[in-house]
Amino acid sequence: MQAKITSVYDEGSQVGTSLIGAKGFSALIESGGQRVLFDTGRRGRYLLHNMAFLDIRPEDIDKVVISHLHASHTGGVEDLLRGRGAPLGIYAPRPAAGAKGQKGVRIPEGLSDRASVFEVMDWMQVADKVFVSCPTDAGGGLSEVFMVILSRKGPAVVAACSHAGVDAVMELVNKRFGTYPHAYVGGVHIRKGEREKAARIAASFAEKKCTDLHLNHCTGVDGMMYLRMELGLRGVSDFYAGSSLSLDL
Repeated sequence: MQAKITSVYDEGSQVGTSLIGAKGFSALIESGGQRVLFDTGRRGRYLLHNMAFLDIRPEDIDKVVISHLHASHTGGVEDLLRGRGAPLGIYAPRPAAGAKGQKGVRIPEGLSDRASVFEVMDWMQVADKVFVSCPTDAGGGLSEVFMVILSRKGPAVVAACSHAGVDAVMELVNKRFGTYPHAYVGGVHIRKGEREKAARIAASFAEKKCTDLHLNHCTGVDGMMYLRMELGLRGVSDFYAGSSLSLDL
């Protein structure tokens, strides 16, 4: 049996496709017959366009997990709900009072019967071999949920931005499952000019033997370049919209 991670929404998209590349993040995790959408990108119409191209129907989504409450991760929620009739469970972090951009997951009044929002505070299981957790503080009062798939090789992390820090995420995984992740998928938030930060992240991956890296979104073009300077050209793979990764369970 396998779990599959598919990039649905990212700044980059697969060449030769009509997938839209735009600011934001969304990934589909499939495991044990369950489909969990992790974040919804910034624009609902782009999300639904990419989902249609990837043959993912809104009504096929079993749950939504929101990493953190920035528009580039929550913007597609409304259009996703409008595209389906059945109620949908949405797992999200607690909004941090007064923190910039923390306005909660917006569910329009007319769609309130289609969504139930659950707060992620500790480890929770959302699908077969798929777990979520939320560090109490990911920096500046920001809470960010990340996901873990328990594969045959060990835990694999799926993170939207890793605001708490890559090392902090991997330590939480080790504490919960007794081993560090062997794979890391998603964003690690490296700004232009942050070469020293990239070197620290690369060193952390190397120290913990997390070598299967598929990064996108806020890692950025410069961040990918910095990481490849440390880990080699084949040390990091792009995870543009349309990319996928399968894991043996």
